[in-house]
Amino acid sequence: MVAAGAAALLLGAATEVGQGVLPTAWGPLANSVAAWVLLPALLAGVVVSSSGWHGRRARALGVIGGLVTTQALVAGYYGWAALVSGTPHAATSVAVWAGAGLVSGAVVGACAAAVVAGTGHARGAALGLLGALVIADGLRSVLLFPYQAAGGWLFVVVGVLVAALLPRRGERAAAVIVLCCSLALGAGGYAALDAVLTLARSR
Repeated sequence: MVAAGAAALLLGAATEVGQGVLPTAWGPLANSVAAWVLLPALLAGVVVSSSGWHGRRARALGVIGGLVTTQALVAGYYGWAALVSGTPHAATSVAVWAGAGLVSGAVVGACAAAVVAGTGHARGAALGLLGALVIADGLRSVLLFPYQAAGGWLFVVVGVLVAALLPRRGERAAAVIVLCCSLALGAGGYAALDAVLTLARSR
């Protein structure tokens, strides 16, 4: 767990550095929700896999691993920005992303545990949800930030591969259902929020 947290701290700093190094079209690789979903998922998966645990203990460990690595990513990103890059960030920004990390870290960690130590519908559903999160963020880049379309399309491809290739026999139906439902709910929620904000601005 300590090693995973340290790795996440370094990766968080790397994402801050990457924003100034990568070409604009590939910016999502360093500055996107998808990147901060995949990295904690991988690290939490390694933690669960190395423990050899299954069942509830594996799920609990996955959630803890997701929380630790997500918060370490936030600390690494903003720590590097403040101490090395000299890039100013409001305290509210740090608080918002740290708070979001409490939710995403727990969800991603639980999914990672299901992928590594689970089987059947639970494993397929976890892969479908992870794939949907990455696809949704990739499409957001493609549709809202066309200058970053290259990185966005890469995430779309990665998300499709996660949901299509990683599920085993008997897990694919759950992966597809959760993928499609998650994308539909996410699109509906985004549209509803956008409509509310547009209405609020018009008054």
